Amino acid sequence: MRLIFTYLAALMLVFPGVLFSVMSYASQSGQSPNIVVFLIDDLRPDLGVYGHNQVHSPNIDQLASEGVTFTRAYAQQAICGPSRVSIMTGLRPETTGLYTIRKNGRLRPNQPNVVSMPQLFKANGYKTISIGKVYHSTVDDAENWSTHIKKLDNFYAIDGNKEKRFAYEAGEVEDDFYKDGKVASDAIRALKELKDEKFLMFVGLSKPHLPFNAPKRYWDLYDSDEFVVPGRNKPKDMYRLALTNWGELRMYGGIPKEGDVDDELTKKLRHGYYASVSYMDAQMGRVMQALNAMDLRENTMVVLMSDHGYKLGEYGAWNKHTNMELDTRVPLIVSRELSHSARVANRTSSALVENIDIFPTLAEAAGLTMPEVDGESMLSLVDNPDHSFKQAAYSLFNRGKIMGVTVTDGQWRYTQWRDAATQEIKFTELYNHTVSEIARVNESGKPALQKIEEKLRKLLHAKFPLDAPSFYQQRNVNNKQMPVTLVSDFTDNHAQIGEVYDFFDVAVRTERGSPKSIPATFGRRPKVNTVRLLGGWYNQDLSGDTYLWDGEQYIYNFEAAFAKLDSWLKGDWDIFQIVLDNPPWAFQRGYKFVEESDGEHYLLKDKVGVYGNGLPPNDATAWNNYIRAFITELVERYGKERVLKWRFRVGSEIDTRPQHWAATREEFFDHYSNTVAAIKTVLPSAKVGAHFREASHKSQYIDYTGNKENAYAPHFVSWAKENNVPYDFLAISYYPHITHPHEMDMEKVYANQIAPILEHADYNPEASFEIHEYKFIVKMKRAGFVSVATSHNSAFFAMLGKMMLTHNIKEVFQWGNVQEGSYSPEAMTQLALFSMVGNTLYENTSSVSKTLKGNTVNGIFTKKEADEGIDVLTFSFNNENMEALEPELLQIHVSVDKPAGTQFQYRMAQIDSETNIEQQFFNDFPKAMIIEREGGWRKAYAHPTASVRDALNQTGQDTFRVHREKYGKVTSLKWSGWIEGRTQEASSEASTVSIEASIPSFSVQKYEVRWVKE
Repeated sequence: MRLIFTYLAALMLVFPGVLFSVMSYASQSGQSPNIVVFLIDDLRPDLGVYGHNQVHSPNIDQLASEGVTFTRAYAQQAICGPSRVSIMTGLRPETTGLYTIRKNGRLRPNQPNVVSMPQLFKANGYKTISIGKVYHSTVDDAENWSTHIKKLDNFYAIDGNKEKRFAYEAGEVEDDFYKDGKVASDAIRALKELKDEKFLMFVGLSKPHLPFNAPKRYWDLYDSDEFVVPGRNKPKDMYRLALTNWGELRMYGGIPKEGDVDDELTKKLRHGYYASVSYMDAQMGRVMQALNAMDLRENTMVVLMSDHGYKLGEYGAWNKHTNMELDTRVPLIVSRELSHSARVANRTSSALVENIDIFPTLAEAAGLTMPEVDGESMLSLVDNPDHSFKQAAYSLFNRGKIMGVTVTDGQWRYTQWRDAATQEIKFTELYNHTVSEIARVNESGKPALQKIEEKLRKLLHAKFPLDAPSFYQQRNVNNKQMPVTLVSDFTDNHAQIGEVYDFFDVAVRTERGSPKSIPATFGRRPKVNTVRLLGGWYNQDLSGDTYLWDGEQYIYNFEAAFAKLDSWLKGDWDIFQIVLDNPPWAFQRGYKFVEESDGEHYLLKDKVGVYGNGLPPNDATAWNNYIRAFITELVERYGKERVLKWRFRVGSEIDTRPQHWAATREEFFDHYSNTVAAIKTVLPSAKVGAHFREASHKSQYIDYTGNKENAYAPHFVSWAKENNVPYDFLAISYYPHITHPHEMDMEKVYANQIAPILEHADYNPEASFEIHEYKFIVKMKRAGFVSVATSHNSAFFAMLGKMMLTHNIKEVFQWGNVQEGSYSPEAMTQLALFSMVGNTLYENTSSVSKTLKGNTVNGIFTKKEADEGIDVLTFSFNNENMEALEPELLQIHVSVDKPAGTQFQYRMAQIDSETNIEQQFFNDFPKAMIIEREGGWRKAYAHPTASVRDALNQTGQDTFRVHREKYGKVTSLKWSGWIEGRTQEASSEASTVSIEASIPSFSVQKYEVRWVKE
């Protein structure tokens, strides 16, 4: 993978950068750190920690005591806009061609395909926050900030100063009056809102940028008379364009429009600069104090840096805008999160580093894979500050048709002034900074310094070759295409999760279900979960009721249930589970129903629920007797051994109220206990359990008591433990909507919907956790759904499968997954998984949590029995954008106990839009994707992933039926040919299987790796 520059003149150059796969230095606390970057404007290293004892910077000095201070850090251009772009991209100005603070110097839209720091972090699950001045332009790259609080205008407290745009003032005001105080307050508020999130926060503090406006108490820390006026002499033999006429300062009130600044004003301006530094330091301290007070500092890495240096009267000049040491050298302090076990504190590093190194450094700290950039991660220096790093640091500054390029080795600075178009050298400078950062004399060309100059010249030409194109030739840089690297270590026994199990072998069928509706079985017998077997149906058809009132007495009618069971068994199905849900209608006899909640009687509107009888039996003793009789009859009819293989579930998704249950939680718990007691009276070892909604379920239903009740399951596990009520399994439903991104985020799904149950302190560790209703849907209907019919469904099920196997979720019951002889999209993924059942499952890592396109690319890594080979199932899914994007580059690395050079072969099967019948039809018939009012067949409301039946009008459906046969039946995987390979050396005892590929959007890839016997 290489970074490609395309020039408008059809010139293509390959940039020899470094691609970082940064995983090794991520937080040793086991989680990615938060990151706060204080990006300061115009701050040179005049701070207490840098030996400037006159400067009051206690908070910055405190941060330095907690981390590493870099004494030879450099900006790449001494002007706000380009410098900040280089910080945020890790790319030098000459790489992007952005050298100005004007619109043509912004990152966007001039370089739309460059990856920025907030873009990478946001794509990987971080909240990204920009407060104050971060980019020079307030609109630049704004779309990549989760929170973007723009920089403010300057504030003046003294009458008349704003109109004059005065260069400085000491207002008798609180800190929040001036903008850095406001920035600090905004940052503290943001931290309070984000304390439970993972975040990257940039706090852009404007001081000590002009005007030097700071509350008077910070001016009072200094005395103007104590400031020394620096020498105004320019370096001897300096290039005529090396310095500027410092027009930035001259724009402010109280400053002469030409000529030097006199001694008195020089002292006043220096006083104002340092007062502004102390004011800024105090605001930075407020944010740090908040970090500590909220206990965020334990897992928050903190960086303090400046966009460039500054001149305060040296050479008779001011501001920045040069290649001089004063303007390019910057302060830089990096402090690991306090919880980091290897954190280095109160140390300095004299290694050469550059501002472009910050992006890869922070990415490595967060465990993110970097795009290809000019900078290099210096995280190793943060942990080992005595190490060396770079030979040189580089900067540049343009003067119209002339470009100055400069290099420093930390002691000498060498600069060439070139024709920006032709690279012709016009002038050279060599300055000695071994003792002072002030340049005294240009020593370029002196024979005694020939070796030093030649060394620096070679370093400069390596970075700025003389045959390079014009500095102003437009660049189009694209470093977005980063490979996703999936890594698993089969040599590490601790990486074993367990064995791949068949979690997708049970079909859900209601009272209307037919044994002829055979699911995708892959050669095994189908298993059924029978819903509403006892009766109590919505249509009040009593032919299915197993408990009846004949006008004189209650009678049992178990033959209705047995007939249904027999139909499944005769159809070569196995009974997996009998659901004891809707009580037969006779159990409502004796109830009085009311229109309004009275706390005693059930509501009339709930007498007949969406799915039938959702009320508890009116006689708990009669119900207990009835269930005991039913179980007894089951044993007599089918035999005890057989019935004990069946499970019994009490209720269906019971906290979906009033559709499945119109009583209270307490009433259901009593009903469950009563039902289980009845079952256990006949079959003490019968497996029993319950089915609820997800833990995050919120209900708006107001029951007959006038109350609302949310998810039952967390309460159930506590109640069951307290009352010693058994359950062998506990299940939820999972109907992720393709229109709801959070429902497709597996980390959030597990954390919010499952973990509060499965990881509850009272959960029975012997009980199996399961999903008893599942379908990936577009939307719910009154008693059904519109399912996702495209390859989005295939990829999603692979992602779901990884979550289930990782967290030991034992079953996912499914509705129909075969249509007209072809497997549904999720069944195709199950087919790929089925041959992996029995394999050993291993942990794996991914180089990204999400790609820049927002894709989740990951896999299920397994080892075949008897070391026959490796099976890997990879997937690409995007929960934010349902459109097909460019494929992702993919690298698979598996460490194995084999010597390097071991021969293997592999093949791959892909499940994607081209193996999906309905997507093939949509591609072949464009009208299928055009809405009706524009002459197409697609219904106006139809989602792009909906099926032909749900999405198209009758003409479209008829056309599909006519042409369907030509697409064949999809019931098998399409494999590539076998590809040969050899393992690569990883260590003396292990080697690595490496596969490079690409994976399309919303696809699944099955890799089979087999060892070749030589």
